[in-house]
Amino acid sequence: MGLLDITNTITAKLESGLNREEIFARYVQAAPEQAAKYAYCIASIPTAALRQKYLKLNSLLLVLLVAYAALTVLAALPIDLTKPTIFLLLRTLVPIIFAYFVFHFHGGVYRLVTLWCLFDLTEDLLLTGAPTFTAALKLLTLFFIIIISWFISRKVFPNLKIFGPKQDDNGRYLL
Repeated sequence: MGLLDITNTITAKLESGLNREEIFARYVQAAPEQAAKYAYCIASIPTAALRQKYLKLNSLLLVLLVAYAALTVLAALPIDLTKPTIFLLLRTLVPIIFAYFVFHFHGGVYRLVTLWCLFDLTEDLLLTGAPTFTAALKLLTLFFIIIISWFISRKVFPNLKIFGPKQDDNGRYLL
């Protein structure tokens, strides 16, 4: 079973009233070697209260990610097609992919968004600076994306690391 199937099943069970620990115990009992995967899926699903509380901020992050992708293309204009454009394509498509996961409130993406944008912000500041208004607007957008995604990841998904679920001192997964 893939991550999407597991996440959808866990979401349905959470909505039916089961708690996270019961769901985790059932999955681990069936396949103990997959415990990290199940813990990750459970920790990536926000509670209904947190989803509602941070919905507007998440929507703002979604809009900023789409704007960031558009500003990346605008800042690169005019595009010289005689030179490789694969990096421009990557820097445009990755935020769109992030926006898809942000739209679905998937917890595993927020720390990756923060790292990706932090890297891009550093690269832009060191290599290009803000020579145009579009580039300056892109840098400002990146800054806000970093702050918002980091904030959401800390508040809504405290039991996730960059890659995978956190564990307590006894080695048990935090859900």
